[in-house]
Amino acid sequence: MPALRYSFSQIEAFTTIVETGTIAKAAVLLGKDRTTIRDLLDYLEDALGYTLFVREGRKLLLTQQGQQLHRQAHLFMRQAQAFESYARGLPVAIEEELVLVYDPFVPLAFLQAVISEMAQKNIRFSAWSATRDQAEAALKNGLADIAICQAQHRTLGNEMEWQALGNVELNFYAAKSLFRDHPQPVTLLNLSLVPQLVMHHVNDEQVSRRLQISGKSLFVNDRAILQHQLESGVGWGFLPTHFQAQRWRNVQALDTEVGNQGLNITLVTLWNPGRNKQALAEAFIASLLEIWRSTYSSSRSFAAR
Repeated sequence: MPALRYSFSQIEAFTTIVETGTIAKAAVLLGKDRTTIRDLLDYLEDALGYTLFVREGRKLLLTQQGQQLHRQAHLFMRQAQAFESYARGLPVAIEEELVLVYDPFVPLAFLQAVISEMAQKNIRFSAWSATRDQAEAALKNGLADIAICQAQHRTLGNEMEWQALGNVELNFYAAKSLFRDHPQPVTLLNLSLVPQLVMHHVNDEQVSRRLQISGKSLFVNDRAILQHQLESGVGWGFLPTHFQAQRWRNVQALDTEVGNQGLNITLVTLWNPGRNKQALAEAFIASLLEIWRSTYSSSRSFAAR
């Protein structure tokens, strides 16, 4: 049996004639001339092999076959309208996507709260950890929309904007056995002679200078590996208190000659204001401060217990 050949325009003309009752009214509604509508109907009837209407005065009435076919044609047009609505909405839906690049010291509780917020708003959200240099490059190249990095107290030029997010408190951590035979509190000289575990790569110069004390540094950007190395006593770390490293196996906060008061870093939010997702990014940035206050403050309280 040969396949039935018809076009969307033929089905549209057929259903519109049914709704309006005449070819003339259907032509006006569809913005086409009557000859075109008449031809579309004729082509459809020729393909079907039977008539769809009978004329009664100026009106066209459905034949029995036309009545049955109209039910299916009506459903077809509804599906076509749904398809059109979905297709038109795709460019908007694609915009509802954000990519965040974050510093390894950003609190996990904060990131989890941000992810939950994006899920509730049906925004596709990607997040990956990187150095400050990598984050700025990703923003410039359009690979990321927003970055949360350590402040470097330098000008960014006209390409990017920034906003302070908050401070992360730091302390010294090591296996309980690592400095057992050293005088207490541990001196900076003693710290400099023992390998230091650093989560920021040496190429991130300004960050590394602030965080590196030992000349013997071991770089690691995975928190689970960092924990294993600390627990194994291969080195000590100058780490955020929200890591709660003192809860890791055989790990303690070190008593050092500089103490831990006032040891913190400032995190800032960076973004490129010229990107296409500016409105979405600005709404996201505006929500970050409240999420930070509600999550990081509680995580600090927990870490201090």
